[in-house]
Amino acid sequence: MKGWSVAHRCVIPGLILLLPLVACLSGCSKTGSSLPKPKIAILEDKPLEWAAEMKDGFRFGLVQKGIDVETVSRSAKGDPKTLSAISEEFIKGDYKLIYSLGTQATKEAFHQTKTRPIIFGAVTDPVKAGLFAADLEHPLGNITGTVDLWPYSAQFDLIRAILPKLKKIGIVYNSNESNSQVSVKYIEAECRKRNIRFVEKTATTVPEVQKAVNALLNESIDLLFIPSDNTVQAASGYIIESCQAKNVPVFTGVCEIVEKGALAAVGVNYYELGDANAQQAAEILLNGKKAGEVPVVVEEKGNICVNLKAAKNLGISVPKEILGKASKIYQYQ
Repeated sequence: MKGWSVAHRCVIPGLILLLPLVACLSGCSKTGSSLPKPKIAILEDKPLEWAAEMKDGFRFGLVQKGIDVETVSRSAKGDPKTLSAISEEFIKGDYKLIYSLGTQATKEAFHQTKTRPIIFGAVTDPVKAGLFAADLEHPLGNITGTVDLWPYSAQFDLIRAILPKLKKIGIVYNSNESNSQVSVKYIEAECRKRNIRFVEKTATTVPEVQKAVNALLNESIDLLFIPSDNTVQAASGYIIESCQAKNVPVFTGVCEIVEKGALAAVGVNYYELGDANAQQAAEILLNGKKAGEVPVVVEEKGNICVNLKAAKNLGISVPKEILGKASKIYQYQ
């Protein structure tokens, strides 16, 4: 090797001997950095607008709090057997906690485990759902979450302000959902208090909801109210379209349904509720608390949402004072 000194010839073999060690260190480093992230399971009964908002708020909240996890979200798409199977898979899997959205998903997960940590999102009445004993301070298992009891009095104040001559309200609900039973109880009470006639129909599937809506529209209702009911909310697009054809306004408690064409709502901010669930997750994952030791969060505020395009199509004038208080106004398109 002409031009190479003895020193060079000694260094080269030394470098060759070091290469396996460097490769080993490099491989070890990569192996350490590629360890799988802790996982959180997200369980939902069916895909709904409010559930999507909660998941976004939850994920954003986790990032804001420095919690680096993988979230695995699965929906049963309204099928009870699928919901049970997914829940069982999550409980047996390697998940730090289960984030269940809504009453049905939470009841299913809680039915299968009382020890794995569960955080529920938007359960209307956790006591009636069998998750807690006498009140929200006595969990019956390793569980906590958020409550989305709608501000019904404020909702009916809004209805009266926009429709002062209202006489008859129609409602469809799934009597198998405990959250729906609670919602209907409040709606019926508000109707009695305000001397509004209350007409109800029950349905357990989306096709049944469609039939029930058509039956209500044939009874000359002045307004159709979509309650806190997952089955009925899954049919919200059909409800809005059918009511528009009959010039009947739709009210609800979910602003995302107002965006789709309902007239107005005093709704829960489900994104913020998801962020509150992320804070509860932080207490469990970062501070080592059990889910049952973390206080339940109850949403008490309501946001006014109005769809001006729907109002225009219905020939309804929304008072300026309502628009001034609205947090979301969906304009003409």
